[in-house]
Amino acid sequence: MTDLLYQTDSYLREFDANVSSVLQAERAVVLDRTAFYPGGGGQPCDFGTLTVSGVTYPVDKVKKQGEDVLHFLGGDFALPSSGFAARGTLDWARRYELMRTHTALHVLCGTVFRDYGALVTGG
Repeated sequence: MTDLLYQTDSYLREFDANVSSVLQAERAVVLDRTAFYPGGGGQPCDFGTLTVSGVTYPVDKVKKQGEDVLHFLGGDFALPSSGFAARGTLDWARRYELMRTHTALHVLCGTVFRDYGALVTGG
């Protein structure tokens, strides 16, 4: 089970974690904790990097699978092994822009409802 750090601190830009498991076929790792938002509810996932044993992998996609969060790693490096310490770094400029847009859309939807009585229920 991945501890979802973004639920308690949406401004967290970097975090330390441990690699819980490795999915070779998917080229993904599961961390014991993460600040990467896996997407959902119409919101896209975070991007960034994951550094393990001096190797920095681009995080190309993040997806929730049950109680775990899969971090899909790019690059040509061999995947790390379970148990290794990792340092995650979010693409903060992208994350912050998505946060601001998300909030602005809630304000807009509230205004549409207040002024026109219309519910916005999807994109």
